Amino acid sequence: MNSSRNSILLPLALLAVSCLTAHADELDTLQFSAQENLLYDSNVFRLSDTVNPQTTLGTSSTSDMVATTTLGLKLDKHYGLQRFVLDVNAANYHYDRFSFLNFTAYNYAAAWHWSFTPALHGILSTDRREYIDYSADVQSAALINHRTDRSTILDAEYDLGGAWHLVGGAYNRTSTSSVETVYEGDYKLTGGDVGLRYVFPSGTSMTYRVKSDRGEYTGLPSATLFATNFSDKENEFTVNWAPTAKTTVQGRLSYIERSNADLAVRDYAGIVGNLNVNWAATAKASIMAGLTRNLYSYQTNTDSYLAQYGAFIAPTWKVTENTAVKLRFEHDLLEFFGPLPGFAPDSRQDRVDQASLSFEWQPLRSVKLIAALLRDVRSSNVFGFDYNSKGASITAAVNF
Repeated sequence: MNSSRNSILLPLALLAVSCLTAHADELDTLQFSAQENLLYDSNVFRLSDTVNPQTTLGTSSTSDMVATTTLGLKLDKHYGLQRFVLDVNAANYHYDRFSFLNFTAYNYAAAWHWSFTPALHGILSTDRREYIDYSADVQSAALINHRTDRSTILDAEYDLGGAWHLVGGAYNRTSTSSVETVYEGDYKLTGGDVGLRYVFPSGTSMTYRVKSDRGEYTGLPSATLFATNFSDKENEFTVNWAPTAKTTVQGRLSYIERSNADLAVRDYAGIVGNLNVNWAATAKASIMAGLTRNLYSYQTNTDSYLAQYGAFIAPTWKVTENTAVKLRFEHDLLEFFGPLPGFAPDSRQDRVDQASLSFEWQPLRSVKLIAALLRDVRSSNVFGFDYNSKGASITAAVNF
């Protein structure tokens, strides 16, 4: 472990150790966590089988061992009608073979659950999340993209009396990438929404919102081939429903329109949404499943946007009070549309399959050990966009 890694994580470690002297009731308000994950990844860069790793990477091997050390703290405090939540962590990624990929991600999520009166309340939140974005399509250049998403959101709700609630809010979002050649580019947008919510006596709720925002791409080359300023309009309907004591359903259906002020040929519109179901079949077995459809900007000569159709299923079996087995399988179909004038469409279609099998053991309330097998496969009808990756990981996590 290098000195820079120690200099980053040591102060957080000392801070975490200091909390051991805290009073027991304070541990419910302020908690510290430490986690160590060791991952074997057979294809770190998600290279296609058509790529010669010796030419691209300078080595015949595409695999690596990645050690990730994460230290964090959580704060959850009530003051009368107000609640304050803070979750921060630093995660250091250390690659054994490809050490030039080493980096430290700093993530946080803070929220003020405010309430001026029992009828007028909401949430003011801000967060930052840095992660490896394998969808950036830069693997052939032996690059890995770190995407950093930031958001600040104000949500408000006012009880109009009876079952009706007025909802609304404002938001600001930014996304930046470590690699310039991603096809969505960096962007920033600001917008707001307003709507109505109906809450049934059973707790089921239905909400309709109208959203509008304006944004700007800042990370794409300066050329007439790329859209820069854009605006979105969205009509969204959501439902939260518990048909039985063991089943919950969350659904979202929206119609979204993307308009590009300087390159209308890249505009798109359509229906997006998702449906998630959680079923606690027995005291020891539960299943989560979902469907989704999304539209995303993707700017090349032959494509302007992509449609994602996804499905997942994730059963959990609690073998004993302290052990659990979890399986997750996710399948995505990606279809690309919108060639620029003068370019033939590539009719690109990708299929992405991700699977994981994990075994969790929690010998103590504050200690958890996890072993997992991982698989990430993409096939494509366009040359060079396929990949196949296998992995295995061991994780030890402590909360105190």
